[in-house]
Formats: sequence, structure tokens, C-alpha cells
Amino acid sequence: QQEIGQNYGYLGVYTPALNNQAAVQFGNDFVNTLRPEEFDENLKWEETSQYNVAIDFGLFDNRLTGTVDAYYRETSDLLATVPTAAGSNLSDLLTTNVGETTSRGLEISLNGILMKTDNVNWDISGNVTFQENEITKLNLSGDPNFFIPQGGISGGVGNTIQLWRPGLDPTTFFVFRQVYDTSGNPIEGAYVDVNGDNQITEADRQAYKKATPDAFIGFTNNFSYKNFDLNFTFRGSFGNYVYNNVASSSGNLSVVLDTPGDYQPNAHASYLDTRFRNQNLFSDLYIQRADFVRLDNLSIGYTFQLEKMTFRTSLTGTNLFVITEYDGLDPEISSGIDNNFYPRARTGVLGLTFTF
Repeated sequence: QQEIGQNYGYLGVYTPALNNQAAVQFGNDFVNTLRPEEFDENLKWEETSQYNVAIDFGLFDNRLTGTVDAYYRETSDLLATVPTAAGSNLSDLLTTNVGETTSRGLEISLNGILMKTDNVNWDISGNVTFQENEITKLNLSGDPNFFIPQGGISGGVGNTIQLWRPGLDPTTFFVFRQVYDTSGNPIEGAYVDVNGDNQITEADRQAYKKATPDAFIGFTNNFSYKNFDLNFTFRGSFGNYVYNNVASSSGNLSVVLDTPGDYQPNAHASYLDTRFRNQNLFSDLYIQRADFVRLDNLSIGYTFQLEKMTFRTSLTGTNLFVITEYDGLDPEISSGIDNNFYPRARTGVLGLTFTF
């Protein structure tokens, strides 16, 4: 059996995260302020339209089922906070509609019953998603090289590490190309002179890699034999990169030597490899591959059938391990900027269930 379906979606989006509010400190209290700020009187909702075409199928008496879903998403009147002349306002930032983006992808999911008997039940399911995102238009300028800085980082004031530019993914990084010595060690402050003008300026920063994955995968196993059961779920992401802002801002000797007062912070361990004296915030050295496979959940249980009741014991673990090349705390960071990330907990739960 199979079905072919299509649907059309339209959604207005408001992004409250774009609003920043200043506060004044009185002792230990922080009081929010009201202040004149620039506003766009023509500001519109961000609008998203989506088109889907899907095929659902079942084979072998539905022992194998699945879905193939292709989607195309258009976003217009994209909202962003952009630099503007401060004038009589107390901020040089403006929230406005800046352009358009598209997203396209293919989602495939499969479910299979491998074994089903009186004593054994075993089924698996998996899914994979391929995606591609692109900024197609920015209406603030007709210059093909125009871009909007995005992705605020720790280190300095007002620094950003990403950019929006037509033809690029919205999470693309904007960095200098690091120069290395003959031993493969990074040279502090040495970057490739891309435009060949014999000086390193903002014009030498390049679009490089992105935080958005090319593909996601998921795999779930459910198995039981008589009174024993075993279930687990894996999840993975591929093609995504992370800017290690923890290393770029504190992986240098100045963190230790130049901090005033009695408090003595630790430098990030990356200093032992780079030997940087100062921050090198915009080096592509800190753009790191962040593919991962994570064991999200594992559960083992056993059910005891007693004369007047059923007793089940189980042990469940979550976030048990991650396979990745990324050397930060966690490769799964949606913004692509690793800074002040609160680590995901690894948990274990012992369960006891009595049924009378």
C-alpha cells in the first residue's frame, strides 16, 4: 500500500530573542530600563511558507513501513538586528526585515518488525534527514558582497563570528585563515593575506564552514525475550561545525597574567598547543568539526510474574556517551557558537514497578 500526500503551510514568526534590554545595577539589584531605541515603523511579521510531498508505504504485510517526505520552505521578511547610526537613540542596533531564505530537504523513515513470536518481539526504526539552507536575498543593499554580521561572541565588545550573505547558509562562519609554521603549529596573529594588499584587514576574513548539519540520523531498537526487554536509541549529526569560543577567548596566557586582583582564572587547555599570548578570536583554528553519534537512551528491564502480582525492575540511562572529534564540552550546539553552554546531564534511573 502507498499514499501520496501534499500540503501547504503558511506561518507568521515573531522572534523575541532579537530584543535586548539594558539594566542598571543598584547594589545587588538589577533594574530594567526604558530608553529611546531605534524602531522600524514598517516592521512586518517574518513569514514562512512550506511545501511537502510525501509517500507512505507498507510492505510484507506491513512488517516494513516507511515514509519519504520532501520539503521546500521559503521565509520572507526575515528578521534580524543590524547596525545603524545611533543618532538620538542609546543603541546603534535596529530590528528590521532584511531578506529571504530557503530551506530544502528530504526525510526518510523506516520501521521494521524483525521478529514476532510468542516469546520474542523485535522491531527497529530509523530515520535520516538531508537538508540545505540558503539566504537568497538581502534587501538592505544591492552590493553582492554586502553581508550582515551575526553570531555574537565572548571577547572584546560587539564582536561577531558569523555572517548572512546571499548564497550562504545562515550559520556560516566569518574568519581569518590561520597561518602555520613548518611544524604545523599556528603562528600567533599570522593570517593569509587573501586580497594581496600586504596587510591583514577585515577584507581578508572569509566565509568558512557552517553550523547547520548536512544530515541527521536516528536509530531505535526495541527487543524483548520472554520477561527480558532491551531498548536503545542512537542519534547523529553530520556536516556541522562549531566555533569553540571558550578556547578562543581563554586559551591564551593573558587570561592568567593580565587578570587584576587576587582571583586567578585558568587558561583553556588549548593554550598548551597554541602557546598564544593573546586572544586570536577570528582564527579559523577555532572552527572545529562537530559530527557526532550519541547514545541518547538505553533501558534494560526484567518482569517477574508472581502469583498475585507482577514485579518489574529496570535500569535506564540517558546521554550515556558521544562519539565525536570535537574537543569542547558538547558538539550539539544549535547556534554553532560554544560559549557558556550548560552541559547535558548523564543520568541513570533504577525503576521498580509493582502491579497487583
